[in-house]
Amino acid sequence: MQDNVFIGRQPIFNRDGEVEAYELLYRPARQATDSSGMVSGEQATATVLTNTLMQIGIDQVAGGKLLFVNGTYDFLTGDFPELLPPGRVVLEVLEEIEPDDKVLVSLRKWKERGFTIALDDFVYAPHLQPLVELADLIKVDITVLPHSLADERKRLAEFFHGRLLAEKIETAEEHKEAMALGFHLFQGYFYEKPATLSRKGMSTNQAQALQLMRQAMEAESAEELEETIARDPGITYKLLKYINSAAFGLRAEIKSIRHALTLLGLRSVRTWASIVALSAAAADKPDELIKQSLIRGRFLETLAEQSGQAGHKSDYFVLGMFSLLEAMLDQPMEEAIADLSLPEPVRRGLLDRSSRQGALIDLLEAIEQGDWERIESLIEPLERCNIPALYMEAIFWADELQLT
Repeated sequence: MQDNVFIGRQPIFNRDGEVEAYELLYRPARQATDSSGMVSGEQATATVLTNTLMQIGIDQVAGGKLLFVNGTYDFLTGDFPELLPPGRVVLEVLEEIEPDDKVLVSLRKWKERGFTIALDDFVYAPHLQPLVELADLIKVDITVLPHSLADERKRLAEFFHGRLLAEKIETAEEHKEAMALGFHLFQGYFYEKPATLSRKGMSTNQAQALQLMRQAMEAESAEELEETIARDPGITYKLLKYINSAAFGLRAEIKSIRHALTLLGLRSVRTWASIVALSAAAADKPDELIKQSLIRGRFLETLAEQSGQAGHKSDYFVLGMFSLLEAMLDQPMEEAIADLSLPEPVRRGLLDRSSRQGALIDLLEAIEQGDWERIESLIEPLERCNIPALYMEAIFWADELQLT
């Protein structure tokens, strides 16, 4: 993989709450930009993007889903899409692209080759009608509309009958509104936020799962941990499924918790038992929320190794994993971790974003959102770490885990 390229992805959900696709978030790192901080040339950007996708592989970047790729003018009118699999890639026409003859000829060609065409951040104007006629999908940024989302949906119905995607959906209320208006796809970080942040009572299943998680984290011996896990056959099954997944790279199948403790050690199994219990407590949430938590945990774990904190990598993993606890449990973070036996640096990072550990969660959010300026400022203390490569590896690792 090209180490000077930041690659992230944002999930796109269907109406059933399943991830149907990912949008590629992409930018060359600092050394690939010019003195003004801008990417040095559309042509060069398109070349690096295409080479990176070819080198990594679409399946790995997209986790087996469709991949939305932002198409600049040079990208769409050049030969770059020739190298990509049409059935796996959605070409996004950026909002600043005008429908000149060269663009329209190119889009017709890519559509005939089997690519899906999407119009990004679309607001209708009569001169854009030629683009509309070629589009399979229109993306509506709900934050920049000159009128209500309901009015925009009504206007779109007059001239477009394809699929509609509502993007920049940041709250459960916005998601509910877009669902009610008949949008087909949804993009944004609504799934990483609590549906309703409250000090509500937990369901029986949640309470049991969290009790098991607390007991697992507090277990001081292999025997105590084995006994704790054995109380719940469902947790035992899922834990063994996790550990036997390709992400662990073990040569022999692990058939019991005792076997896992022997091979992996108390600390590792304790962490993973806690994660499985946590996923059970968040069973009513999208699978992507747990996956994103795993990506965060893995990224911080490997970051610890590269930054001279290898002795604390388990703490870093827990920090990343638990950073989405509010969304998993629909509870304030302070209450969610009140009864958990957490190392003090982890607790500090979860509760105080101004701390050194809290800044790592800020970095994770910036990478997930493609906030490149914020990323550049946050990685300055981590210059010797290969942030782009670590984050991409974390995505691959989480995709390999079997969560269900």
